[in-house]
Amino acid sequence: MVDQYLEIPRIFTSIAEAVACLIYIMPLKKRYTGLKHYLLLVLGPIILTLVQLISGELPLIYWVPGMITAMGTMFLYIWLVCDVSKYDAGFLFIRAFILAEFAASLEWQIYYAILYVGVAHKIWLAVVVMMLVYSATFTIGYWVDAKKVFKDRKVGVNFKELVNALIIGLATFLMNNINFVMDNPFTESSVRANLLYIRTLVDFSGLLILFASNEQKREMNLNHELSAINDILHRHYDQYQASKENIEVINRKYHDFKHQINQIRNEQDPVLKEKYLDEIDHSIRVYESSYDTGNTVVDTILTGKGITCFEHDISLSCVVNGQLLDFMYVMDICSVFGNAIDNSIESVKKIEDKQKRIIRVAVFSKNGFLMMRFENYYEDEIVFRDGLPMTTKSDIHYHGYGIKSIKKTIEGYNGNLSISTDNNWFVMKILIPLPSEA
Repeated sequence: MVDQYLEIPRIFTSIAEAVACLIYIMPLKKRYTGLKHYLLLVLGPIILTLVQLISGELPLIYWVPGMITAMGTMFLYIWLVCDVSKYDAGFLFIRAFILAEFAASLEWQIYYAILYVGVAHKIWLAVVVMMLVYSATFTIGYWVDAKKVFKDRKVGVNFKELVNALIIGLATFLMNNINFVMDNPFTESSVRANLLYIRTLVDFSGLLILFASNEQKREMNLNHELSAINDILHRHYDQYQASKENIEVINRKYHDFKHQINQIRNEQDPVLKEKYLDEIDHSIRVYESSYDTGNTVVDTILTGKGITCFEHDISLSCVVNGQLLDFMYVMDICSVFGNAIDNSIESVKKIEDKQKRIIRVAVFSKNGFLMMRFENYYEDEIVFRDGLPMTTKSDIHYHGYGIKSIKKTIEGYNGNLSISTDNNWFVMKILIPLPSEA
């Protein structure tokens, strides 16, 4: 007698599809705001329900067109509400559709098991089971997959990824719905009940495959990001080595200039003598951007950056106790100072008023902590994403990797990084607990 309840009601399926779309929509940036956004948000589930109910009343020959219409409605719902590309929307639709199929199949399998043990069919009981199963399934789906499907991914879905997901979704859908469109001996026998279990398992397998493929993609992106950070780290270390060699050359040149100045002072023509002196003094000034912080690595970096600042009419002010950094590895110091000052130089170079091209660096200790502050004046608007400023460079491939490299470095010392803006001042603060011997 319970075999008449093997088919999942269309209304239950439409609810599953609507909720599945919503959990994938929630974490994403929305395409519209205000009334238009809420109107689209409400109309989506209504249209989905109408499509399912209408297709359920049509002859079996129209089952495939009805399902295609329902799928298209889900895709449009996600794409219109969220500010994503069509590839991204298609990728999310496939995940939402398979999750909805699984939730509906699991819910009705549990309800069928309740009927099988002798409980009479009651619509309110079916609704209660649906609410319980859907609540659990979609809550888990949101936290396990929907919330982080695009987490740590800096680019959207490409065509190949979409096709792969589409193949998985289509195979899953056909395997668990083949009995609707083909006559076979199982659909009219007692074995038909087992198809409900098979359908649930197939849907669950499809979800696992989609989840695993996305996790693999995220892992590849994270590895790529780590590789980019390491590239930046080694690049700054190489810059440090090059700066160290250059500074030795500069120091020799500096002493040569001193001797030349002494010779010129013996020049009898006062006008010519002053002209030569002015030229050499100007040449020397760029090489006098030397620092003595108590840490040779910091001295080398600041001297190199000081020369760059001089060339771009940037005021670099440093109050640095370099001895506090002795517990840090050379490469880590290069990463922090190199990336922080490079970012500041990149920002202030764009300021037209040279009087406002100001960078401040401070390193000191307070209450057993190493404090580092990197500040610079800015005029352009700064947009933050995940607490980090977005890049203004043309190569977005390396978006934020400089600051991420700093963050990764100081986390190795149990440190903390914070970024704030106040009255056109960009401030990056680093706090690291000092070792007891320091």
